[in-house]
Amino acid sequence: MDAFATELLRRSPLAACVLEVSSYVFDDRLLDSVWDEHRGRCYQDVLRFADFLRLTRDALVRHGGSAHRLFVELERDAAEPVDESNFYRKLARTPVELSRALLREGTARLAELMPAAAAAGETVGTGVALPACFDAFAVIVGDGKKIKNAAKRLAPTRGYSGKLLGAKALVALDARSGLALAMNDSLDGMTNDVPLVDGLMGQLRGQVMVAPPRPILSVWDRQFDDVGTMRRLSARDADAFVVRAKQLHACFAVESTVESSDDRGRRVLDEVGVLGKGERTMRVRRVTLFRDGEAGEEDVVLLTNLLDRSRYPAADLLALYKERWGIERVFQQITETFSLAHLIGSSPKAVLLQFAFCLLLYNLMQVVKAYVAADGEVLADVVSMFYLFADVRKELSAWAYHTDGSWPRAKRDAAGMRRRLRELLRGSWDPVAYTKAADKKPRPKPPPKPLLHGGHSSVQRLLEGKVRLAKT
Repeated sequence: MDAFATELLRRSPLAACVLEVSSYVFDDRLLDSVWDEHRGRCYQDVLRFADFLRLTRDALVRHGGSAHRLFVELERDAAEPVDESNFYRKLARTPVELSRALLREGTARLAELMPAAAAAGETVGTGVALPACFDAFAVIVGDGKKIKNAAKRLAPTRGYSGKLLGAKALVALDARSGLALAMNDSLDGMTNDVPLVDGLMGQLRGQVMVAPPRPILSVWDRQFDDVGTMRRLSARDADAFVVRAKQLHACFAVESTVESSDDRGRRVLDEVGVLGKGERTMRVRRVTLFRDGEAGEEDVVLLTNLLDRSRYPAADLLALYKERWGIERVFQQITETFSLAHLIGSSPKAVLLQFAFCLLLYNLMQVVKAYVAADGEVLADVVSMFYLFADVRKELSAWAYHTDGSWPRAKRDAAGMRRRLRELLRGSWDPVAYTKAADKKPRPKPPPKPLLHGGHSSVQRLLEGKVRLAKT
């Protein structure tokens, strides 16, 4: 590099982190092995799989999910590797097994780069401190994601009003590191999440991400509360689950009951018994948190196969279930921050590849965020992903604009990459720019708003003070 590029590199530590970590994760040998094992009948000729992924990365990171804008830029510099239409066709034909493997293998490499505290699940690293009774488990949070707003570019999709779902994916999130580990999917976006459980659990049980080998404790929302699904979640010896119950009137033969209260004085009922009838029965523990008097709040009813009350207290199970909300935040962030709202391709296979890539981008930024938080000696949960990624995009755009876009690739092992990330991000913490607004000035819970009579009124009546309110 010349002196200008060297100085630009020095002043762009976030861009350097993203590009160097990308080079580490998207190692040619790793990508070649993923391609060879999962490509099916696809082949590569002029556009290799590694180059195809780098084009996808640049479209998502630098151009807000627009491959056309990327190819316009490449064409202006006479640097496009293939015609734009070839890129779209390759995207539409990408096997779903390849997208799943890309997420699994890429995340496994990213996990090696987590700071020691974050990898161990300590509060300084991730902001998530799970109850100590679950230390023997790899704690996984699972939920489904409908990928919305598919463009109507394919001939069979034209001529209809209404929105289209691109695909459906069931995702597993590591509760301690915050990394999305794996996904199972359906090309049909209207598919229910439950049939995807077997494939997802199979990937997790065969994945090195839960090394050293530990049983899996998975946390799920309401629609996974049937006996058949819970049997699949605990099919392997020592695997456990915590599921919120939806069928509150299901047959449950109580064997023993213990009552207690939580730290806010709310009643907690802890029961062990047999759920279901006939052949579809299972011995489970049912923990109910009664939220009487809390407006609009339903009781929380959890089902689990962790039957030992002394080893797994009801309060710890309820605290664990609260962490399930983390996966909802992940879906929101990848949609708003990593351009999932703008789908590059129109076919379900293209949509799933972009979703897997967005999850990888999220994981990559989780690694960067962990180092920024460690530099500022704050919880990673305090760092705003939105503003951090905005600075990443600015630095990447500056590098691409002022240079030829190439990046000096250095071969480093995981330990060397961790040292390099600490070196690059030393002094990167910015308490003004990167602290979430909610952490700068916590917002009090607003008082309930008065309800208009009949649910509506007019602006003029409000201005004249003649509005009628509903009786409470």
